[in-house]
Amino acid sequence: MENRLEKAFRKAAHAADRAVSAAMEKYANGHVTDEDDITGVLIGRLDAAFDKDIGGINWSSSVLRHRQGVAAQEKTAGADMLVHVSIATPQLTYSKGVLIQSKRIDEGVAMTLGSHKELLSQCDKMLDITPDSFVFNYTKSGMRCASANRIAGASSRVLNDSCNLTSYRFFLEFFRCTTGDRRITSAKFDDLQIPRGIAIEGTSEQ
Repeated sequence: MENRLEKAFRKAAHAADRAVSAAMEKYANGHVTDEDDITGVLIGRLDAAFDKDIGGINWSSSVLRHRQGVAAQEKTAGADMLVHVSIATPQLTYSKGVLIQSKRIDEGVAMTLGSHKELLSQCDKMLDITPDSFVFNYTKSGMRCASANRIAGASSRVLNDSCNLTSYRFFLEFFRCTTGDRRITSAKFDDLQIPRGIAIEGTSEQ
């Protein structure tokens, strides 16, 4: 019989999965098209899902800025999303986060050489910050996920084929504490521990 905490994690993962499905449905129906806009819808749905208490999980997230200059957070971190969760129960306490880069590549479609090279570079940048980095791929039939390590090591340019996790499985393992970096203490870019040697866009290294 499942313990109370495992039930809570499954409930939270289902809530997250429903939020993902709602965002992908909006994309499939043509109500949102561009990758950045889909990401905004997704984060909005996820934030709304966790406005109410689900298993004691405290959720926060941010969309990293992708403009040029000092605002180019995505160029520095390789990610366009930063998610942080925490929980404090008698059975388990944690505070951790993940970096995520999202793409919108239809099923069975190969990325161009240039787009694939850019994604590999983004994965490398995320992995330089944390091993708990992931890629989300948006399609009209749903969203698939994979670790940045897996994507960085895959030779195929058909992204969805390399994404081995459903959104439900990704969030379940995240809430269970299988994944997530405790050095990520919030969903704020300024709180990220950027390793020395990585130049922050818009600044010069000292």
